[in-house]
Amino acid sequence: TINPFFRYMIEMLDTALAMLGPDSELLTEIMQDLGAKHVRYGVKADLFPAMGEALIATLECTLEDQFTETIKQSWEQTYKELSDDMIRGQSSTTK
Repeated sequence: TINPFFRYMIEMLDTALAMLGPDSELLTEIMQDLGAKHVRYGVKADLFPAMGEALIATLECTLEDQFTETIKQSWEQTYKELSDDMIRGQSSTTK
């Protein structure tokens, strides 16, 4: 059974990836709002890199040979941009 937190994270990533491109401005707003909510959950900005590393490691284990260097770099960049938006949302809440 998948932990509810991980299920939510996967669903959020799926939604975010579907919004890349034409809905990127809306996605930025959603991610900033989500970051602001995470302040209330006690999530600190310095936890985002560890979550990204866990995501990449999970993808690498799951996809094995299909997880090429190009795919890895794409996921790292995507996660960085999404988490940067969330961190900006956190920063705007704490000011």
